[in-house]
Amino acid sequence: MAQHMVVGAGSIGSQVARLLAGRGQSVRIVTRSGSGPEHPLIDRVAADASDPARLTELSRGAEVIYHCANPPAYTMWERLLPPLQTAAITAARTNGAVLALTGSLYAYGPQPGGRMNEHTPMAAVGHKGRLRRRM
Repeated sequence: MAQHMVVGAGSIGSQVARLLAGRGQSVRIVTRSGSGPEHPLIDRVAADASDPARLTELSRGAEVIYHCANPPAYTMWERLLPPLQTAAITAARTNGAVLALTGSLYAYGPQPGGRMNEHTPMAAVGHKGRLRRRM
């Protein structure tokens, strides 16, 4: 079984998979089409990552799940992001894996002075930010 599971094969997910495999770690990458980088230590699987049972099954034995998936268009976020997030949380919790999220700063909204730290409140004002804050 793969030590690491990466959900999504966009620029971030593919790079995470390559970095891990380059360090000798076994990786399973999950996408709708089964795409992803080719490497002897990368197992590419086609699956619906928003299906909690399937994602839990595919991540069994993984130490870390890297949630790097994003819908292809902002107009799909409201419908597709929450189920992806729920499935990733369920899979990590069920399998005792660390869940590493890649995301954005949308949830924080504009910050006075532009500086942020670990105490910066989520104060999104836009639609994308409010959705990220809820998730």
